[in-house]
Order: sequence, then C-alpha cells, then structure tokens
Amino acid sequence: MNRIVIIGGGPAGYVAAITAAQQDKEVILVVDGPLGGTCLNEGCMPTKSLLKSADTYDLVKNAGQMGIRLSPNSIEVDWATVQERKREVISKLVNGIRYLMGKNKIKVIQGSASILSSNRLRIENGNENEVIDASKVIISTGSEPVPLPFAPFDGEWIIHSGHAMSLPAIPDSLLIVGGGVIGCEFASIYSRLGTKVTVIEMGEKLLPGEDDDITSILHDELMNQGVTVHTSTTVKNINSTNKTVFLENGDGKLVEMISDYVLVSIGRRPRVNGIGLEENDIDFSRLGISVDDRMQTSNPSIYACGDVIGGIQLAHVAFHEGRVAALNACGQFAQVNYRAIPRCIYTSPEIASVGLTEKEARQKYGEIKVGEFAFSANGKAVLSNKPVGKVKVLVNPQYNEILGFTIVGQHATELIGQGTIMLHAEITADMMEDLVAAHPTLSESIHEALLNVVGQAVHC
Repeated sequence: MNRIVIIGGGPAGYVAAITAAQQDKEVILVVDGPLGGTCLNEGCMPTKSLLKSADTYDLVKNAGQMGIRLSPNSIEVDWATVQERKREVISKLVNGIRYLMGKNKIKVIQGSASILSSNRLRIENGNENEVIDASKVIISTGSEPVPLPFAPFDGEWIIHSGHAMSLPAIPDSLLIVGGGVIGCEFASIYSRLGTKVTVIEMGEKLLPGEDDDITSILHDELMNQGVTVHTSTTVKNINSTNKTVFLENGDGKLVEMISDYVLVSIGRRPRVNGIGLEENDIDFSRLGISVDDRMQTSNPSIYACGDVIGGIQLAHVAFHEGRVAALNACGQFAQVNYRAIPRCIYTSPEIASVGLTEKEARQKYGEIKVGEFAFSANGKAVLSNKPVGKVKVLVNPQYNEILGFTIVGQHATELIGQGTIMLHAEITADMMEDLVAAHPTLSESIHEALLNVVGQAVHC
C-alpha cells in the first residue's frame, strides 16, 4: 500500500498533499473545516483584504495632499461591501485549492480524524465513522487562538482574530489585548476606518521580537492614526455584564476601560488534543508535537508540520514544512531550512525582517556593522507621499556576511524578498557593491543600505 493520509487542510496540509501526489502516491486529505485552514479562511488572507480596504480609504482621504480634491462628506466606508469583497477573495482562493486537489487526484474527506495506530485512522463526520489504513500519516492540524485564563471567548464581546474579521459593523471602540503582530495589524485596520482603538501590551513595547528603533516607528505611526497604546500594562479582570476591562499599569495603578469589543490576541496554541498522540507514543507538549529536521515524530510512521509543531507559526513556513514532511513520508530525503525565513507584519507602515535582529546579532557576534537608509531620502517614497521608514542591514565585519535585514515602510513585505534571497544564497555585502538598482524605486534603498555598510553610501 502506498497511501499517505494527511490530517488538516491548511497551508502545511494541502502542500503536503500535493507534494505526495506528485510522487505518485495515493493521497487522502482529511479536513474538519474548509480547505485552506485558518490562514486562508480566518487569518492571513481575509486580514489582508481588510487591510487593503483600510489602505484604500486612507489613500482617498489624503488625496488632497497629492493634488486630488474630493469632498470629505462624500467619502465613506461601505462595510457590507468590504465584507463581501473579503468573502469573494476567500471563495476564489478556496476554489483554487479545491481545483488543485482534483488536478492532483487527491481524495478529500470531510471529518475529524484520530490516529488508532501507526497505520490506521478513524474519521468521524457527524454520526458516520470510517476507518482507513495508511502507509504514512502526516499531522497538520494547525493552531487556535489563546484566550485569557479568566475570560474565555464568547464571540459577542470577548473576541479573537477570527471574530474580528466579520463584525456586523465598524465598532466605535475596540480594546486590543496584546501588542504583537495580530494586535498591531487589527489596530492598523480599525483605527484607519474610524474606530477608537486602544492596545494593551504587557511588555515594554509593541512587537517584542523586533528592535526598538523599528517598533518605535510603528508606535508613532499608530498614534498618528489615533491609536492609544498602553505598554507595561496587564489585564487584571473583565466584567462582561457592563463591558468593563480592569487594567494595571507599570506603576501599579488600576484603570477601568469600557469598549464595544475586546479583541484578545495574546498568541496561538497548537491543536494537539483528540488526535491520538498519547496512544501512539508521539512526543508532544503544550508547545506542539516534537519533530526532527525531516518532520518525523517519535513514531517513525507519522510526520507533523505547520503550526501544530509550534516553532515559527507562519504560512510560508508551513508550506516548506509540509513539502519536507511529504517528501520524507514518500521515502525521499529532505530537511527543513530555517536560515532565511521572512517575517512580515502588514501594518501601516509595514514591517518585514529576515535573519537576525540587531539585538540578536550583537548577542551572537558582538561587534557588527549596521547600514541604514531612510525612505525620507528615497525619491519614490517621497513622491508616493510615504517617506516614513527605513532599511536596516546587519553585517558580520569579519567576512562581510549579511546577518539580517529589517525594513519598515511602504511595501516592506514585498521588498524583503531581496534580502531573503541574499541570506538564502549567503551573499556577502561587498558582492553587492557593483549592483545597478533601478531608479526611482523603493528597492534601491536596499542597495543604499548595503553601500552604507561598506562605506560607499551616496544618498545618505
């Protein structure tokens, strides 16, 4: 028997399914929800659809700065159309995955799967049960939002990111608990659509994983968009009856806040319960399923990939892990490579990084070289009326090895592709001195930052 059964149809699962099918295996994909998983239906794609609507509204409101006169009274957000466009985007992309399943002759079974043994699974769908055999099993059950321990999600007032994408109307006020990636993205969406947004972050700054100089730029821009940010602040209690949130700031002062909604975005946890891990000697913890660099679990017949293994919970990482898991499950040899993983934050301005942050680089290498180039000195950014931000490149002075890139500003999530290729290919900073970058473009800022490292900067 050459059958690969995959549990979960998100980014890791459907990529694993297609990869296994390309190796001429019989493939069964078991999904307990829509194809595409959280990323496509409740995460990456619908969030970016809302962000695009917010970007467009922001652009139109500020058209006067570009010499385009509009009547302020004629500009409004049609929330129903925004939501309909989001649904159309999701539907089109889900249908695309469904087409790929058919094209690759992958059998999709709707239901909840549990592992009975190394080569046998039970699939439940309502009152129907089915037992199927498999040569290898790949687990890609994803992750789910983490609630506050004293205030579970009710979907009405205390909401998670999935709820926040489909609110019945643009709220007057929104309190966001957690100033990480998800919290900052929703702050950027709703504040620009007219909501009074407050962000509560337990740490000393927003986006704790990024450098201070980068997060301070976003912090200032969010404040310019009307967002109130409270750092070093914790939620002590929540009263759902009168919709009151009780906060304690760094000075120990208690504060009460009332808001239309409370969006809790304090992280996501792997879905590891109810799939038969303990019964089949598969090592796991609350952080996820344990795997080696071939995505193999402690049970040699079973692999796992994507958010369910913890680690870097990003869709493009799940794509990579799904492919590696499938190749190994099909008898080939492949290893994961986390050297150059881009990290993208779709706020306004965007933030994108690859490799080490400056703090991490200094901790690892001690003395490093830092090259920067501000978008305020870039012609394309200035004429686009988006001069906020910069490119920062980190280099090991001994070998001119590029250690990391961070970009904050317009289209940062697109620009980071250049830095990702450089890190993946292990290109050194001095190799880029003779690069000819197109002008005027935002991407020439990357070249300027690299020239700054080697003392050849022209425009800064």
